[in-house]
Amino acid sequence: MDRLSDNGKRLQWQVRAWWVLKWLVFFVSCWFIYLHVKDEWGRIGVHSHPARAMMQMLESPFFLLVIFLAFFNWGLEALKWKYLVRNIETVGFPSAFRAFFNGITVSFFTPNRSGEFAGRILYLQESNRVRGALLSVVGSSAQLLVTVQAGGIALYHYLDAFLTLPATSMLVLRYSALLLVVTATLVWFRIPWWLGVLKGFSKKPGWHTALETIRRCSMRELLIVWMLSAGRYAVFTLQYCLLLYLVEPDWRMEDLVGLCALSFFLITIIPSIALGELGIRGSVNLAVFGSIGVSALGVLVSTFALWSINIALPALLGAVSVLFLKFSTVKR
Repeated sequence: MDRLSDNGKRLQWQVRAWWVLKWLVFFVSCWFIYLHVKDEWGRIGVHSHPARAMMQMLESPFFLLVIFLAFFNWGLEALKWKYLVRNIETVGFPSAFRAFFNGITVSFFTPNRSGEFAGRILYLQESNRVRGALLSVVGSSAQLLVTVQAGGIALYHYLDAFLTLPATSMLVLRYSALLLVVTATLVWFRIPWWLGVLKGFSKKPGWHTALETIRRCSMRELLIVWMLSAGRYAVFTLQYCLLLYLVEPDWRMEDLVGLCALSFFLITIIPSIALGELGIRGSVNLAVFGSIGVSALGVLVSTFALWSINIALPALLGAVSVLFLKFSTVKR
């Protein structure tokens, strides 16, 4: 009876601690988002009439299309997560959606938002969470691969717009960009083989099982994950191009698409934490889009809107979702 009583008290304390933790995550996430918004709006405020440019964007009917594309973007990522874990556990689409939001929230506290998997695996059985984390890494690396592929091609095309070098040096840099694309593609599609090698060095049986799950991924499955990632990348690019076009409709869409690919690539390879990420995005985009004459105000307002829609809003929804996450779900 005493042991049962002690277990009951311990469970009560764990439930209370979980309740406190949920509210702490909620308030800290909201505070981080507020600091982001305040910092970036202060940066935009240096330029003339930022509120006017923002209102011009919000009043356009195309802005509703940007919002719709955001839901499509989130849905593709939730579908990719659902597809990745289907062989270890059946996850409903609503749960996959919530897992995506929670992942964005947790990623606020990790470099380059690399901790998304930690928020997602809470929706898996405890015995499946290591495998779920590895599968989440596969999905994230697929998104990274698409960014590198598009960015490498954009770098090849736009290199002479940013650098003035001898013809030989320029040729070496151009083909180095293409070599990066080819190498990254070959390495990623050989993930099962690489993990098979890693499995030979692992001493823990639990990791053997987890690595074996990835090693069994077929080329068809990897291709589907890559296609979902490419679709999400295309949606994200279209959103940014539309936002830039809403502020300054004088630029060719093909140039905006190419420079978006270059800016996403540069942002990805620069280490950052959540609190400084938006400033880095703005600085990189100023340099990239300034090369064709897009105004600083247009770049910063568009970057701010894109970040707010695709990162701040789902992070806030994830923080709210955490409040409804039951302790029994985490312990299952």
